[in-house]
Amino acid sequence: MMPAFPPEYSLAMAYVPFQSWGQTYADEEALKAGTLYPELNKPFLCGKGEACD
Repeated sequence: MMPAFPPEYSLAMAYVPFQSWGQTYADEEALKAGTLYPELNKPFLCGKGEACD
């Protein structure tokens, strides 16, 4: 079977921008959100845009 890509290509290459310092959550809110930075708060949605319980 022929591979999907030639061997000289890497599997993946990611671009990750530097984290900019900005607003932060208070301690309790940060623990609840799982991040100190509101920009990184990306809650998982179970389906149809509804939050998971």
